Amino acid sequence: MLENTDTLLSLAEIAAAFAGFAALVSVIKRRSDQPGEEVHDLLRLRLIISSGVVGVASALIPVGLAGYGLEEGAVWRLSSLIFMLLGYGIIVSFVNAYKPAQGEFPPDKLAVAVASAIEVIEQVSLFIVLLGIPFGNPAALYVTALIGNICQAGFIFVRFVASAFRHVGHSQEG
Repeated sequence: MLENTDTLLSLAEIAAAFAGFAALVSVIKRRSDQPGEEVHDLLRLRLIISSGVVGVASALIPVGLAGYGLEEGAVWRLSSLIFMLLGYGIIVSFVNAYKPAQGEFPPDKLAVAVASAIEVIEQVSLFIVLLGIPFGNPAALYVTALIGNICQAGFIFVRFVASAFRHVGHSQEG
């Protein structure tokens, strides 16, 4: 079994919490009279929940694979591949969902910049593990990618909450 199982399970719990809290906020948030704002919040909600689900799955995948008796390096490489594919699925899904709404609201440039910077860290960490590059500990790199995923979801969650409870009359910053 992997020595990082407790860490992975804790990260899965954190990722699930973000998805759950986002769903809760969506139920109690104020309603907007601006359709573009509602669409923006819905896109954010989808992004938080899908990132949370991917975070949970990606944290549990190595634990499951290790149960099959695979060599530890193979567990991390295969887990990295699956994590990357799930992440790409989120990106493609978000882009496709955003296209019809493009122009209805200004893009949240801060969120795009922060999420993109974190995504680079995630991708580099996963590629190093996937390619077996002898740089650092594969488990630590994988955990770094998971933490990046959680940080992205957390940042988007904060932006979502700020938007959901913005006072009437405040400008739409994202």
